[in-house]
Amino acid sequence: MANLKELRNKIGVIKSTRKVTAAMKLVAGVKLRKVERKVSESREYAIVINRILTRLRREFLETVPELLSGREHVANVMLIVFSSDRGLCGNFNYLIQKFVTKTVHGIRSIGHRVHLVCIGKRLFDGLKNSFSMGVSFELVPDFYNADRLYENSVALAEKVVRSFRDWNVDKILIVSTKYYSAVKQVIETKQLIPLEIEPNHDETITIFEPTANEILQQLLPQNIAAQIYQSALESIASEQSTRMTSMDSATRNADEMLYDFTIKYNRLRQNKITQELVEVISGAEAIVER
Repeated sequence: MANLKELRNKIGVIKSTRKVTAAMKLVAGVKLRKVERKVSESREYAIVINRILTRLRREFLETVPELLSGREHVANVMLIVFSSDRGLCGNFNYLIQKFVTKTVHGIRSIGHRVHLVCIGKRLFDGLKNSFSMGVSFELVPDFYNADRLYENSVALAEKVVRSFRDWNVDKILIVSTKYYSAVKQVIETKQLIPLEIEPNHDETITIFEPTANEILQQLLPQNIAAQIYQSALESIASEQSTRMTSMDSATRNADEMLYDFTIKYNRLRQNKITQELVEVISGAEAIVER
């Protein structure tokens, strides 16, 4: 059985840990509220610009750009995966790693090579030794810099387009966690190149001014940047949400442990006091009897 000193040390450690987890919960909550506003403000734009392109009636185009239609033969697939740079966010990174591992095995099973672009050190560290041949890795450092998040998204989009046009990759996907609420986040795959066609029953003839090719040359890379930026925001919101939840759980667990150890400490302390009183009384009675 632990003595009083050991119990006091354990209670002190738990109190210190509880302060940290409670503070991290509050910080995560503040960051979540900030990024939630950005997610909601940019989501509609990302949805609309992507919908315009996926519902575009391609029979009106003289030539369909490869960024829109893709290539007939696919050999190399790029996966842009969003995770976190920091830990202590529950199973956020574990679930992404599990999903990516399954996705990569599925792509390789049909004979394609995979290039993983990892945004977030945790995923890169977890996956870089997980695959053998046919998978290459790349880490994008400091991507989540709050002051340069959009600029970093544009730079990554330019790099993605350049890799596609240089025939280094033939198909590009995004894997990220979509944020629905503080209690619901879902890992999803979004195809950037080629854009998936959505049904469009509108018979209105589309007129382009200037030409369709000139517009699409600007709009397609812009859409890629918008989707990367939106995915980054959703990933940040999901990370902060799971961190807030896990720190809340850790704080409540610390409270329960503090209660249990405090009860044990008080009982042991009371037993020692009682024992000392019994010894004092017994000694006093022995003196009186003499």
